[in-house]
Amino acid sequence: ADPSSDRPSAPNSMYKNLKEEPMTHRLRETTTTEIALEDAFAYTADFANIEDWDPGVAASAQIGNDPIGIGTAFDVLVAYGSRRIPMVYTIAEYDPPRRVVLKGEGSTLTAVDTIEFAANGEGTEITYTADLTFKGIAKIFTPFMGSKLDEVGLKAVTGLNTALKERQPTKDS
Repeated sequence: ADPSSDRPSAPNSMYKNLKEEPMTHRLRETTTTEIALEDAFAYTADFANIEDWDPGVAASAQIGNDPIGIGTAFDVLVAYGSRRIPMVYTIAEYDPPRRVVLKGEGSTLTAVDTIEFAANGEGTEITYTADLTFKGIAKIFTPFMGSKLDEVGLKAVTGLNTALKERQPTKDS
């Protein structure tokens, strides 16, 4: 018997894991805004607006002119350092004004963004959950990117809160 046959082949094991085991990182942030529930939902669910509030997005635009709803797609150019990663986000669930789920596909990343809205006094509580699954060789780096990804998520939700405040009517009007 060949003694080397008892040893796993590292390259084969590594590539096997790249193909079969997803490496997902979950981001979850909650923010509260004084903007009305319906307005917060309408603005946030329209992912053409994401470039205005997420510093990790260089550009975004709706594909087509149909009303926002299930199946609406958006071209989103994600900025990660000096890299620009094109993705297409599609609304998979649309339950105004409570919940929207968007699925994003790019060459190195799949994302599922779940955004939930709840009335909170005179405003809205927004819980943003993003499940990021890296593809191919990028999977290897997922465990090392956790804190950086968490920082990106926090900046996005902070940006959303700021953008919603700017849309809020002033007390004098």
